[in-house]
Amino acid sequence: MSPEMERLLLLLLIGVFCLSGSGAYNVPKATVKVNSPNGFEVSIPDEPGVSLFAFHGKVNEEMDDLSDQTWAADIVNPRNGRWTYRNRNHKLQPGDVLYYWTTARYHGVDHHNYNQRHVVGGGQGGNTQRIDARGSGGGHQPIVVNGQPTINIYVA
Repeated sequence: MSPEMERLLLLLLIGVFCLSGSGAYNVPKATVKVNSPNGFEVSIPDEPGVSLFAFHGKVNEEMDDLSDQTWAADIVNPRNGRWTYRNRNHKLQPGDVLYYWTTARYHGVDHHNYNQRHVVGGGQGGNTQRIDARGSGGGHQPIVVNGQPTINIYVA
């Protein structure tokens, strides 16, 4: 192989490597927090290279296209280590489904996480338990968080 062909091949490989690296960023799965009595938050962690976070959402109705939403907001600054969309007015009820998609601008390029949903009161992996604090007849009921019993409540 001639030196010119070797240089061309090397430049081609460098170009492919650079282009493949630019599309490798994945938007983190958003955390949804329901506030009481009203409002909710949707956020992703801050990380170097992220300069914008966008949230687009709708409750109890899937979005038909990218312009079909109740809320659309661009967040231009992180707070306390997170990029957070805050809605202080809408009251989410147990069983409501928040349909949403997010965008993170990473090194100047927008990356999306489409077709996301959060069921209010849906728990995580079936680890959520309801506790009857009145205790009909007493008993032992552990509170389970992330699959681990963290607090034991004894009801008499």
